[in-house]
Amino acid sequence: MIKNSIGFIANYLWRSSIKNLSFHLTESELKVFSSNDYYYLTTIYYMNQPNFSQVAEVLNLTKPAISALVRKLIQLGLIEKKQSEEDKRIFYLSVTQKGKSIIDGDEELYKNFDLLIKNLASKEQYKLIETLLDQIVCKLEQQAD
Repeated sequence: MIKNSIGFIANYLWRSSIKNLSFHLTESELKVFSSNDYYYLTTIYYMNQPNFSQVAEVLNLTKPAISALVRKLIQLGLIEKKQSEEDKRIFYLSVTQKGKSIIDGDEELYKNFDLLIKNLASKEQYKLIETLLDQIVCKLEQQAD
């Protein structure tokens, strides 16, 4: 069944991502780093230097909640905040090299997964899989709105 395969793949990716985290974070950092923190880190990374308000809107959190999560990610050395030159009230968030190395490790995992599919499928099959996954992503994005 497809559901079993999806479950196995999801668990495989999650386990591999946890191994990646273990490589980049110390044992004490891992104890305080949660799956929510991972989600916040990747969201900030893919938003490309957002300000606090933008992160609050995307994550559907209050500004005080954003301040707390930012403080935690800064303490872990995963993000930094920079004050706007134009408006000193605004701070932009960016992912540090340490945070980027976590994300890069997962990106490498996804790239290897893509190569696995390419090696197992014909060009036509690969294109079909790619098209189906694009359609699934589109549907999921619509449901998220």
